[in-house]
Formats: sequence, C-alpha cells, structure tokens
Amino acid sequence: MTQLPESLSQLVGKGIARKGISVHCSPHDASHRIAAEFNHWILQAAVVEKEKMSTDSEDKTLLDREAEFWDRQEEAIESLYARPHDWRFMPNIAKGIIAPRINFVVDVLTKRRGSIDSLLDIGCGNGWFCHVAAEAGVRTFGVDLSPRKIETARAEAERRGLSDLCTFEAADIMELEIPGKVDLLTAHGSLHHFPDLERLLPLMVERFLNPDGYMLFSEPHYEGMSPGLQRFVLGLAQRWPFKHLFDLDFYYEVTGATEKAEQGDDEYNIRGESPAGLEFFGEEPDMGKILRERYHVLEERFFHNFSGHLTNAFYVYMKSRVMRGLYRMLLPLIIRADTAACRREKHGRYAEEGVWLLENKPAR
Repeated sequence: MTQLPESLSQLVGKGIARKGISVHCSPHDASHRIAAEFNHWILQAAVVEKEKMSTDSEDKTLLDREAEFWDRQEEAIESLYARPHDWRFMPNIAKGIIAPRINFVVDVLTKRRGSIDSLLDIGCGNGWFCHVAAEAGVRTFGVDLSPRKIETARAEAERRGLSDLCTFEAADIMELEIPGKVDLLTAHGSLHHFPDLERLLPLMVERFLNPDGYMLFSEPHYEGMSPGLQRFVLGLAQRWPFKHLFDLDFYYEVTGATEKAEQGDDEYNIRGESPAGLEFFGEEPDMGKILRERYHVLEERFFHNFSGHLTNAFYVYMKSRVMRGLYRMLLPLIIRADTAACRREKHGRYAEEGVWLLENKPAR
C-alpha cells in the first residue's frame, strides 16, 4: 500500500497552508477541511495503488505468456531445425557467423578470469553459456521463464558432467534467490524483452552482482536491415532472375502474412516474435545508451551488419541450389568483411548485435 507522506497530526500542526487550509479558520472548520483533504488524498492513493496493481498484473500476464511461448518453442525445437526460418537455426552456418562475436566474448572474459568465480545468466535458455563457463571452472546460475528450457539446460549439464557447477531455475529474475552475489552478471538476447528495463536493471545489479563485479551483455542493437542493404536486397528481389528464386511463400508463412501461418487466440507463431517482442515491437530499448549512462564501459563491440541478413536472403529463403552453393562458398569472406565493417561507426550503428562488458561502477 502506498504510504502517507505525512500523518494527520503533522498536517494539523503545520496548518497545511499549502493545501489551502488557513491557520486562521476555526478549529471546527479546520477539522472538517483537514478531514476532507485527508479523504481526498486517501482516494488518490487508492487510485494510484489500483493502477499499480493493474500494471503489475499486466506484467505478470505478459511474463506467463512469454514463458509459454518459449516452452512451446522448446517442444518444437526439432521441427525448427528441420525447416529453419532463420540462419540461427542452421548450426553449420550459424557457427561461422557468430564466431567473431564468441571469440570476442571469450577474449574479454579470459583476460579477467582471475576475478570471475561465479556468474548469473539472465534468460539462460538452454544453458549454453553456463555450460561453457562451467567447463572453465566457473560456478554458474541460470534463470529463465521457460520450465522446458530449464529442463533442457539441466539435462545437458548432467550429460556433460557439470551438474555440480550449474544451477538452473525456472523463475522470474526479480523473484530468484541464489546463495550470495556473483562476480559476473550476463545476458544474451534477453534484456531487451524486459518491460521497464531502465528501472529493473539497477535493481538486478544491486541484488545479484558483487560491488567489484562485471556485466557482460550481448543484445540486439539495430532492428532490421540498414537502409542501404534493404534497398540492395529488395531491389534484387524485384528483378529477373532473382524474383523467381526467393522462397517468398515460406517467408510470408514465417512472418504470418499467409493463412497457413494464422493460429488461434491461444496459439503462438513460434517462428515469429515472442509475446514480449510483439508487445514492445518498435519500442526496443537503446541498450547502448542505457548501459553507457549508468555503468563504466570496458569494452563495446558490434557484430552482424549484413552477414545474417544476406544469409537469410540468399541461403535460408533461396530456392536455387546453385545460388545456395555459391553463397556458401562466399560466406567466410562475407563474415570477415562484415566483422571489419562493424568496427567503423557508420556500419556499426546498423549492426544486429552489440556486446558490452561493464564494471559495476558509475559511468565516467
């Protein structure tokens, strides 16, 4: 319940001239007017509390739907890999595209390995980062809204003999309990789904991270293609022979533009955006701005300006086997060029992913 700013006796004692009650009126009139003001304030406080409860309820409902979405995706994960709609579901392709980003993460953490004995991974999914860190001897905790994702994470930890170093919980991060604070707070593509991230992030840092700890966040940076790349891809898609080579039917199915992709009110398009992604579509937080304004940035790097988008266009949604083969041959060169381009500001600003390593210290 919202607390009263002052007691009734304090209001009387001050004459509460700021409330419009004159200290020169009679005690009888003053008491009635004070009571009226007090009742009005109580009514306002009740309205605020009701609105807050309504917002909390809406957030909880969104979290429940988010958990269900990722549960359903995990249940259908084999079908997504069997017919991938994005390069991230093609392991042999994805391994090459993400390699520069993974190498960067490994490099910055290896330099500070002596200061990192424990970590908490927010939105850990199937636990891949926790597993990798545990193999290096780090005590890891992973939390995710999806119970099915957590089941997968636990099973993989057991299979790899890492159960003693890996603890996974299906929970809301703000309700999670772990034994003590960690040296590294990390998230890989989950923070941008948080409602009111600017308020919640400092709370998570205060609650879970050691005062001299680090943060490692890998999050979406720019939504969609850069203007120049968009013109290039769409221009080709409208010209012969490319306009006959793209699998547009599958693309429209994935994006929900065909009847085949339509689902009931209680269903989700597991190839599309999650409920949180849809809720805040077009309103994604400026992750770099949020982080730079609050914490001391040690490292900042951007990845995937065009390699991912081109792979989707010329491999995932390409019907021609010849074109797919040619693109696959060129992909290593494309990845190297993309990685180099993202080091320059004019290209990095349109990169899909950003990686930030921060100290738990105020921004300088």
